[in-house]
Amino acid sequence: MSDTTIYWVFAILFLTSMVGIGAYQFFGLRSVDNRDERAFDFWIGEGDVPGWWTAASLTAGWLLLGWMTWQMYLWYTYGAGAIWLFTVPWILCTVGLLFVPRLFRRFPGVSIPEILRFRFDRLTQTLLGPVQSFAYLTWLAAEIYVLSAVLSRPLEVEVITMAVIVSCTFGTYVTLGGFRSVLRTDLIQFGCAAVMLAALTGFGIQEAASRAGSLAAIVPTINETPPMYADHFWDWDSPGLSYMIAAVLIYTPGFITLQGAWQRIMATSDVKEAATGMWWNVGFNVIIVVLMPTLIAIAALVIFPPVGGEVPDAVGSYGYFIFSSMITELFANPLVAGALIVALMGMALSSVDTYVNVCAMNLTKDVLEPLVFERYDVSGTTRLNVGRGVTAGFIGLALLWAFEFPGLFDMYFLSSALLSATTAVAVFSVFSKKTTTLSAYLAMILGTVGTFLFFFLEKSELLFWLPGWLTDSGLAYGVIGLAMAVTGIAVGIVYGTPPSDRVLARYDGAYFSGRREMFEMNLRMKEEESG
Repeated sequence: MSDTTIYWVFAILFLTSMVGIGAYQFFGLRSVDNRDERAFDFWIGEGDVPGWWTAASLTAGWLLLGWMTWQMYLWYTYGAGAIWLFTVPWILCTVGLLFVPRLFRRFPGVSIPEILRFRFDRLTQTLLGPVQSFAYLTWLAAEIYVLSAVLSRPLEVEVITMAVIVSCTFGTYVTLGGFRSVLRTDLIQFGCAAVMLAALTGFGIQEAASRAGSLAAIVPTINETPPMYADHFWDWDSPGLSYMIAAVLIYTPGFITLQGAWQRIMATSDVKEAATGMWWNVGFNVIIVVLMPTLIAIAALVIFPPVGGEVPDAVGSYGYFIFSSMITELFANPLVAGALIVALMGMALSSVDTYVNVCAMNLTKDVLEPLVFERYDVSGTTRLNVGRGVTAGFIGLALLWAFEFPGLFDMYFLSSALLSATTAVAVFSVFSKKTTTLSAYLAMILGTVGTFLFFFLEKSELLFWLPGWLTDSGLAYGVIGLAMAVTGIAVGIVYGTPPSDRVLARYDGAYFSGRREMFEMNLRMKEEESG
């Protein structure tokens, strides 16, 4: 039996098991008697997840293969300077999430736009829903492409074919079981990712030390053929000051308000478990999401060093092949390599299933529900079926976009800048009781328009009139969009109508626990809104 055949056997068994979990959750969802609550459950799950599970699920959902590849590529090309382009914003994100449960578990929204609805109004929800859906669709397309590109080499199949196979798999189990399937499969995928990353980290550093002569000689060996955009490995400002500052400014707010994180915080059994889960999340992320891929990238600089100042084929453009090349280089036994390839697949599926669920939720819960379902009193069964249909539809959209993939730089920076200038600014404003509904409107509109407008102006090289220190970063559009959104908040506070006493009372209201309590509080607040 050939190595490729062994890899395929592992892959088919794993993919089949994921679909089986989705089928099991489909029947579990049918056990919810109230059909309106069943439709609610599709997006939030049973609402009884303990804190450690929340953290494991969130870490798995954040083990985006594209992100991990992007992070490793940054370390491979910039050396220690990459810390500003991913590591610092990501750690600040995990710390920022520690403050979310104590305030926002008083607002029983499934999505961030729905949470903001209970602080502002329904229009806020419908304005932000499509923006978030677009942003996460870019992430979903990026993940599908990178996963397919990574797996296409060891499985010896075309990228497009691989994309269709993995999309049909995660699309099936998410469409069947909704967020229940995401939470259940995440635990398996978390275990897969932890094992794979630990194996590549340990054996990768060992191999690098062997080739360099010793562990202490790894960095001096790297400095003989340094990262492409750095003078040496410890070149901490290799990306350039403007790029570093703009990256931290653009990434951090958007990272803190990633929908997948908030969805899990809301799905935790109670506020205490949610808070505990965010502490677990800090530990998991520092070790698994940040440290291990960084060490793998360092090992790759020794095992697959730059050739003539260029990225070698084993690494690939944007680092697409670091994972697969490290697996096949370090593990000659096809059974071990096959198991690790499946683990790599599991790590990626834990992200794509999260983001297709989020894309569909932001359109279904935040646009169709307030504009159509609530207005025409659509039944719970229809709401659930529409949610499943929208989920399937986003898989098709993501596949189409993945085939026209523009590269990780624009995909991640544009979407992150958009989230920072809209979702993050509006969410952070909730910490103040002075913020008005007009503030939320202006932040979302100005943030969206500003980010897109200046993105296209920058791509057309029409920002020559701006200071050079800003345009040199290549991220001027994100900084300007964020500034415009913050300006919108300030203008809204001055000219808008202050929030009502009823809305302000929610800051001191009760925390919800479990799906049933959340569902009932959600309905009550919507009734108060219409009354």
